Amino acid sequence: MTSENVLFEIVIGTYEKFLLGYGVEIQSDAFIMKPSFSVEAHHQTVKCIASSAKYLASGSTDETIQLFNMNTRKEMGALLHHNGSVTSLTFHGSYLISCSEDNTICLWSTNNWECLKTLQGHKSGVNCISVHPSGKMALSVSKDKTLRTWNLIKGRSAYVTNIKKDAELVQWSPDGSFFLISHRNIVEIFSVENAAVLHTIDFQHKICDITFLNDDVFAVAGEQDEVHLFSVKSGSLCNTIKAKTNRIKAVKAVKVNEESFLVTASSEGHIKVWHIDDSKPEWKIHKVGKVSTGCRPTCMTIIVKTSE
Repeated sequence: MTSENVLFEIVIGTYEKFLLGYGVEIQSDAFIMKPSFSVEAHHQTVKCIASSAKYLASGSTDETIQLFNMNTRKEMGALLHHNGSVTSLTFHGSYLISCSEDNTICLWSTNNWECLKTLQGHKSGVNCISVHPSGKMALSVSKDKTLRTWNLIKGRSAYVTNIKKDAELVQWSPDGSFFLISHRNIVEIFSVENAAVLHTIDFQHKICDITFLNDDVFAVAGEQDEVHLFSVKSGSLCNTIKAKTNRIKAVKAVKVNEESFLVTASSEGHIKVWHIDDSKPEWKIHKVGKVSTGCRPTCMTIIVKTSE
């Protein structure tokens, strides 16, 4: 992101093996989305993508993790450790955590890209992992129909919960007080305080992605033309965004200069940016940008420019 006007950068992974980036700028009070990054990163479909302030990582059904330095815009090579599709990636501090269909979770150091630990315990492919804001523990869900709590300090499994469903997504709230698990069209909200299901929400359609806008409100997107915003605490519907698309594959929230945005990527190749005015109880949401990628997005990450 070389331009000083860039608020943030959107990078998507695609079925067509590409990573595509778009910088979001403001010019004359209008939002402009400019191509910023393009690379054929993998030999097969990109399954997941994650970013930190400096690095970008993508995982694929080709069983590799590709690394990029987004400051220099240079490829850094591949991490070859998993013996199955890479299904989930997340950065936390100086670590990258990866999940795979080979039943394992790997903890990588971003200092030298060494695999520090391979977490084993799941009996089937790992679908998703989410790190607690403290960085001390993580939750993972798997095709073995369990939820595992990992002690990241000791590098081992702490608890195993039989959830009796092949959950696709798990996500901590920003303050770590709640976490979400999604299975097909259902989202379950768990309270850490009483370790129980607080609310169950039926999205009515298959869920593809979830993102938190703040400690209480999260967005759910999937195989319909709307994004629904729900309250964690009440489980009630807060707002609905008419995205006018068949399937939303990815949704991400970002806050820049105290301004809130939501970004959606749909299967027909459209990326849309929505501005959220959350200064009043009744949020005002309107679309401020749109671009057609010409590809089929599978996943998305947002990179926010830092002052470093």
